[in-house]
Amino acid sequence: MKRIITLLALIAIASAAHAQTDSLVVFDTQGDNIEISIAGFDITLSDDDKDEKPKVKRVTTNFISISLGYNVLTQKPNYGNWAGEQNFMTDNTHGWRLGCEPFSVQVSLDRRKSIFLRAALNTYVDNYRFKTPMTLINDKDGNLMTQDIEGKVKKSRISTGYIGLCAGMGFRISRLLLMFDFNADLLTKSVAMYKNPKKTMYDISGFNNVRYKVGASATINGFGIYVDYSLTPLFREGVGNDGNVISLGTRWGF
Repeated sequence: MKRIITLLALIAIASAAHAQTDSLVVFDTQGDNIEISIAGFDITLSDDDKDEKPKVKRVTTNFISISLGYNVLTQKPNYGNWAGEQNFMTDNTHGWRLGCEPFSVQVSLDRRKSIFLRAALNTYVDNYRFKTPMTLINDKDGNLMTQDIEGKVKKSRISTGYIGLCAGMGFRISRLLLMFDFNADLLTKSVAMYKNPKKTMYDISGFNNVRYKVGASATINGFGIYVDYSLTPLFREGVGNDGNVISLGTRWGF
C-alpha cells in the first residue's frame, strides 16, 4: 500500500513538472525494482521486505512425557545399625521407576532449533520389592531397621515418591533428540507395605528428603531410552547404607 501511495505521489509531481517543462516521465521495471526518471532525476523503488527472514518461534512448550525403568542400588557395604545384615537393598530387591514429566519449556538457541535449553517439572515413584519376607520399619528411637515377616507374605516393598525440577540442554539431529539434564527432587512420600495380612506403614523416615540427579536420554519420534544417576544416596547418612540409585529404561512423549 505504501508503495502505491508513493508511486501516485511521484506521478503527480511528474505531471506538474511536465506541465511547465518538456521533461518526460519514464518507467523501467527490472525484476522487483521500478526505476522512474522525472525531469532528469532517477528514482528506484524496490521491495525491501523480501530480504527479511521469517521469524522463528524460539520458545516452545511440551506436555506429558512418561518414563518406565529399572532401578539398581550401587554396591556399598552396610554399617551402623545394619552392620552384619545381608546387603538386602542390592541382593534382595527388584527396583523399578514410573516417572511423568507433565510440562516442559524449550528455548532454541539457533534458527534451526537444533540446540536448545530446557526446564521441566517431574514426578517419580520408585519401588523396591523384597524377594524374601521382610520389610523396613522405624524402631522406637526412629532408626530405620529391617524386620523379618512370618508366614506367607506377598508383595512386600518400599515405595518413595518425588516431585522436582530439571534444567538441561538438548540437541536435535534430524529425528534424533538428545537431552542432558540436572534434576533436583523433593521426597513427598515414603511407604512400606506388604500383603497377607495387608499392612501399610506411612512416612517411614531414613530416606534423604532431597536428591540430585544427572541424566541423559535419546529419542526418535518421541520414543527412546533414558539413564540417570542419583548423586545423593537413597538413605540418609548414618542409616546403614550409602548406595546411590542408577535408573535405566524407556521414555516416550506425546
